[in-house]
Amino acid sequence: MNTDQELKFNPKRLREARLIRGLSISELAEQLHISKQAISQFELGDYTPKSETMMAIINTLKFPKNFFYKDYKDQFVGNTFFRANATATKKSKETQLNKTLLAGYIYEYLFDYIEFPELNLPDITEFDNEWDNESIEKLAKNLREYWGIGDKPIPNIVHLIERNGIMVFSVDTDSQKVDAFCQHRKGRPFIFLGNDKQSAFRRQFDAGHELGHILMHKDIDNQEVLNKLEFKQMENQAHRFASAFLLPAEAFAKTVTSTSLLHFIELKKYWNVSMGAMIYRCFDLGLIDESRYTSLQKQMSMKKIRTKEPLDDVFPLQQPVVLKKSILMLLENNVKNELQLIQEMAVPQEYIEMLCNLNRGTLNFKEPEPTIRLVKK
Repeated sequence: MNTDQELKFNPKRLREARLIRGLSISELAEQLHISKQAISQFELGDYTPKSETMMAIINTLKFPKNFFYKDYKDQFVGNTFFRANATATKKSKETQLNKTLLAGYIYEYLFDYIEFPELNLPDITEFDNEWDNESIEKLAKNLREYWGIGDKPIPNIVHLIERNGIMVFSVDTDSQKVDAFCQHRKGRPFIFLGNDKQSAFRRQFDAGHELGHILMHKDIDNQEVLNKLEFKQMENQAHRFASAFLLPAEAFAKTVTSTSLLHFIELKKYWNVSMGAMIYRCFDLGLIDESRYTSLQKQMSMKKIRTKEPLDDVFPLQQPVVLKKSILMLLENNVKNELQLIQEMAVPQEYIEMLCNLNRGTLNFKEPEPTIRLVKK
């Protein structure tokens, strides 16, 4: 058996764990009662923490001990598309970014045991990265045809995306300024949907928006280098795609037989898209003019339904299922028990449960009960 001395401390893991917990070097140093220079030296790999310091780090950051000695495969991560790039703090984005590394560790572990749906995205080379409104509408229409959904409403875009090989994780963003986000990765893209936004209709659009980034913006390596105008243009393109994909122009237009708010509530049940998004789509498609659009916005403000619309608390949230089923499959088939999963992934239980959309406590270890049998009646 390996001893602590035989295991090699991995400085990258300390930095990841600290950032996931949202701590600065100074804050961690204060909690550990050591100097911030010591933390910096640990993270740079200049020094290895002594055993008592290591125990304090484990207890403070609440990560499994073997996480800090783990040498995971390198993750080839492209740009992370944060929707709230303009307003989210660097700290909040850094926290979420490091949570995505945990998602990668979980995925790589499960990939050895589970056959996931194959990635099934269309060839879009014909578009040559020229994303005007016309080409975005065509892209959305092409994808609907490619996935065989025609012009019908999409009841659950999360399951649709998962069926076509994109990995969807749940994440507590802990911030009103960080919403859904996605990453291009080697092999298959990841989408992260914030658990903080508990509206099924909001989640439909969030997922559609991230799908737009995955299809259209693969060549953007680092969105931080975009100026405000370029960033806004990229976001508008993803918005337009989500709108066109969820509300196909011709089919949607045929259902808009009135522009009253009551009618949009009825359409919301059919298209599974928010009233606000449908009203904007009507304006985009020329079904209403600017005057009518402004009037509807004012009506929604007066009725105080712009933030929380009718039906928002009625329809259940679309939940990702692929990763959840993967974990449960390993447990139910006795391939692994709860302790083995946590130990071998070396990821905190709370993050495995959160990212894989498992009920809290699913990975609490359940000691097998003694087996008895009746031998005499």
